[in-house]
Amino acid sequence: MTQPAPGPWTSRLLGGRYEVREIIGRGGMGDVYLGVDARLGRQVAIKVLKSTLSSDPTFRNRFRLEAMAASKMSHPSIVRVFDAGDEVDGLDESSPAGSTTPYIVMEHVEGHLLSELMIQGKLEERHVLKVADGVLTALEVSHQAGIVHRDIKPANVMVTGDGSVKVMDFGIARAVTDSTASLEQTTSILGTALYISPEQARGDDPDTRTDLYSLGVVMYELLAGAPPFNADSPVAVAYMHISEELRPLREANPGISDDVALVVETAMRKNLAERFPTASSFRAALEDIAQGRELKLPTTRERAKVAPAFTGSVPVANVEAEHRNLVEGFEIFESRGIRSQSVPALAVTLFSALAVLLVVGIVLWVFTLNPATSTATAAPQVPDLTSQTEAVASATITSLELDPQVEYEASNTVPEGAVIRTIPSGGIRTARGEPVRIVVSSGIATFEMPDIRNIDIDEARTALNDLGLLVDQVVETYSPSLTAGIVMASTPAADSPMLSGTSVTLTVSNGLVLVPDVVGLTVGEANPFLTGPSMQLSVRLELATDCSGQTVKSQSLTPGDHPQRSEITLVYCGLVQTQDPAPVG
Repeated sequence: MTQPAPGPWTSRLLGGRYEVREIIGRGGMGDVYLGVDARLGRQVAIKVLKSTLSSDPTFRNRFRLEAMAASKMSHPSIVRVFDAGDEVDGLDESSPAGSTTPYIVMEHVEGHLLSELMIQGKLEERHVLKVADGVLTALEVSHQAGIVHRDIKPANVMVTGDGSVKVMDFGIARAVTDSTASLEQTTSILGTALYISPEQARGDDPDTRTDLYSLGVVMYELLAGAPPFNADSPVAVAYMHISEELRPLREANPGISDDVALVVETAMRKNLAERFPTASSFRAALEDIAQGRELKLPTTRERAKVAPAFTGSVPVANVEAEHRNLVEGFEIFESRGIRSQSVPALAVTLFSALAVLLVVGIVLWVFTLNPATSTATAAPQVPDLTSQTEAVASATITSLELDPQVEYEASNTVPEGAVIRTIPSGGIRTARGEPVRIVVSSGIATFEMPDIRNIDIDEARTALNDLGLLVDQVVETYSPSLTAGIVMASTPAADSPMLSGTSVTLTVSNGLVLVPDVVGLTVGEANPFLTGPSMQLSVRLELATDCSGQTVKSQSLTPGDHPQRSEITLVYCGLVQTQDPAPVG
């Protein structure tokens, strides 16, 4: 980590709560300070973002939303997000009045960034498997929460003193990419394009398999001692991820096993459909290798099934190396393995069965105390099963020689899975073999969020208000084609389960594009930025005869906001200037 040193925010109090101390880390998006939560008396890490981000209102709005989403994830493999906000600058007299800087308050973790540890070069396979397993554990949790990291790289992976792996900066990458207009801007903010996926480089929407590609790149670099693609500029590296063939890992390091090389190269397929479909399937392949089992890669049908948004379990890393010889400079992984802490499924099943039998026994014991039920001809009495679980209610009704028939009903007051009522109700006697309807709560009534993209903001408001939803925030951003006021996206997204009264944030087009500065780039590098799907400008080229190199000498539109589909003229240098031959004699 960076040696502690005071910074421009040292001694400030952010949000009336967080005392800022010395800088403990620096990154592409800002500085990380050690801080103290004055309210709870605990140490925290405070990331203060760069002014290039804080000047963009779209980013600030997106940043708050993403920080809120990331704060809901709690898992040992994820650096927790506690809070986020904006603070009035006041650090520079030249800053505009009222300008603010975003900050994010995170869990303070003692350890080392993977980017610092890997400076020593390539690592052994078993260490790489342990790192990858920890990262995949964090990705399983985030993907189940519907969050794609988008910026998996060594600088976002922390290795603690006991060898555990933690991933940080969930949500920040999305806030950056959703608020910038070009690949060049995004990669300059995120700091590197070495780990970017092909779909991100093309400007397509990423999904969970994007994070798996980036992890594959990290594993490749850890094993080979160098990244798979490298060039003089971030843009050039990004385009290599799109078009260049991957050099086989075993060519870069012949000591790598065939199985490990196959797993890494599968994760780095340029086609999304050919990668691992989920973080779980990726981890399963690593576990096969670690346990010496035959490697099983996902079938074509399995690859077609991308990870669902939510599952009922929380994964824990469990790859454990069989041998632990010390590796000089990387002993941090030798201190303790990352073991599974999940409760065995058999224990849960036995406990549930015992609980059901206990309740059934109590019910039967109660009935044996009633003299009216002592004869063989007496009709059984339906007990009061309100608030019992479905399993307990069904087992109880069955034990009374009655026929349980379960049906579901939405309820705003009874928890999901609990009994609302029975028909007949408790206390009523009925003949043996007769049906008893058990009405179970299916939870609060929900409905799907409508797809309101590509319609006017006023029309969208009306449609949402009619459903009982509240539009509490409207975020304007750039669009290459949608006119001003047209809805581009909603948070929550279309088809999300919604409750009446839920707040919705709408992202609408401002009718502008953010033209980048392409002076100094070659025509081949500049043209995709200006004519691609995120810009769609009309480009005219003019040849300058007073320079060479095919680089852009000037542009007719200044960097900044301009109307959609504007025309821009690029004055570019020729190939090589020719010189008149020197006179003879």
